[in-house]
Amino acid sequence: MGAVVVIIDEYDNPLLSTINNQELNSKIREELRGFYGVLKQSDSYLRFVFVTGITKFGQISMFSSFNQPKDISMLSDYCDICGFTQEELEENFAPEIEAYAPKHGGKAKYLKRLKEYYNGYCFAKDKTAVYNTYGILNHFCDAADFSPFWSMSGMPSFAQRYLEDKYVDIVDVESAQMDAPAFADYKDDTITLYPLLYQAGYLTISEYDEISGTYKLTYPNIEVRKSLAQFLAANYSREEKTVSSSVSVRLVKALYDGKPDGFLTLLKLYLNKVDYSLSSKITEYYFEFAVSNIINMLGLECKNEVHTANGRMDSVVFAGDNIYVFEFKVDKPIEDAMWQLEDKDYAAIYSDSGKKITEIGVIFSRENRNIVEWQWK
Repeated sequence: MGAVVVIIDEYDNPLLSTINNQELNSKIREELRGFYGVLKQSDSYLRFVFVTGITKFGQISMFSSFNQPKDISMLSDYCDICGFTQEELEENFAPEIEAYAPKHGGKAKYLKRLKEYYNGYCFAKDKTAVYNTYGILNHFCDAADFSPFWSMSGMPSFAQRYLEDKYVDIVDVESAQMDAPAFADYKDDTITLYPLLYQAGYLTISEYDEISGTYKLTYPNIEVRKSLAQFLAANYSREEKTVSSSVSVRLVKALYDGKPDGFLTLLKLYLNKVDYSLSSKITEYYFEFAVSNIINMLGLECKNEVHTANGRMDSVVFAGDNIYVFEFKVDKPIEDAMWQLEDKDYAAIYSDSGKKITEIGVIFSRENRNIVEWQWK
């Protein structure tokens, strides 16, 4: 008999399913150690062993009786094996793209929307981006409908339990960054937030700093941004349903129609439901990210802490032909926010975008824990 290939999928499932039951988790690790020990003893009969899973439990006692596997999770040579690159999409799905492009305003607009909705996963420092295969295949099978197919397939149970059991602040998620060694910092019985969200597909690499060895993380695309934001928003709401579909439509429509007053009026009503006792960060920075999470929940693109030559914009929201530049203040006069927008001329970097630019100053009150005033131009 010739050498065989062994492929093990979801190797981490038994560990993740029992992460909150340490006694059972420990017994499972012992069983798995014996299993991998058999593989080591059978090395002469093995041509290739490939182990896959969501979470990296590489450097733990479970593998002590096994030849330590080579971790390819973040190597550039393998960064595109779990998705379609842009070139692969356009080459292999050319008939589908040509067929559905008219439905979505032409090929250029269609490709742009596909990229915004299903692309954005980066698994290495060189930032090669790939599409979610599950989302793309279902999109073409469903007459080019832009639905959150991957999100609708369900959040992994271990991720849901983790987020429900441990209070997760939207500020922490939106400003995520990690030292490179932290991605491999898994012990037998622990798991931390950012690696979990990264390896489960809810965060991806947006930037890598070679000097500091630090990764910055972000949402991969519209689908993921919206689904995770909705989940996190439930932790901030005193009502089971955080934003009804009708309110969501009205919020998005107000921004697309260039009506900031309508958007902020609805936003103020929603913020009445937010339980701010869940966080002590009642600062400009906190409100900035709280608002951006709501915007992300609507499926719109919102960038925070955008740097320009003149300073840093709090938030920038992109909605169709409109770009909104926000300046947030807490317990300050509205004139302070508007003066800063004018003095720093933040909007200048978008002057050649061909889009309508609206600058908005927003004042929050610590006492009221809500928006108390806004002004725009």
